[in-house]
Amino acid sequence: MLPAPPPQLVAKERHYRIHYGAIGFSYETIFKDYLPEAEEVTVEDPYIRAQHQIINFLRFCETAVRLAKPKRIVLVTNFDNEPEKDEAMAKLYTIADSLKQLDVRLEIRINPRLHDREVKLSNGWSIKIGRGFDIYQRPDDWLHIGSNDLDLRPCLETSVDIVRVKP
Repeated sequence: MLPAPPPQLVAKERHYRIHYGAIGFSYETIFKDYLPEAEEVTVEDPYIRAQHQIINFLRFCETAVRLAKPKRIVLVTNFDNEPEKDEAMAKLYTIADSLKQLDVRLEIRINPRLHDREVKLSNGWSIKIGRGFDIYQRPDDWLHIGSNDLDLRPCLETSVDIVRVKP
């Protein structure tokens, strides 16, 4: 008798709250059921500007590449002024160059009217996290457990809404 195949996870719509101080909510944990088969990932977040926000975006890109192997990631964001834009864009172009090595193209668009945060996947899923990728508390010390493994890092309070936008 052949062993039974491993159970397939079924992605489903979900709405939940991440409470202040909760752990176990890495980007992989949140997105793993929804990223597979997404050839394009669109991130709409007006706050990918500061160093920690850019690092969070990079961590998300790493998760997307590992779980979905998309062909393209589109970042739609905004900046308050030109110096902020110049500094952030230099860092984002570094991420783009790194993604090219994995045959993933990063496209950066600016939308000054953008307010909400959403990740849209070409496989039909939409994930809205109230705080965008900025859901983690800053560690008291960067040598503490959880400073690198986001499943072990305490979170800030936020809501997550995952909906199927097309069949």
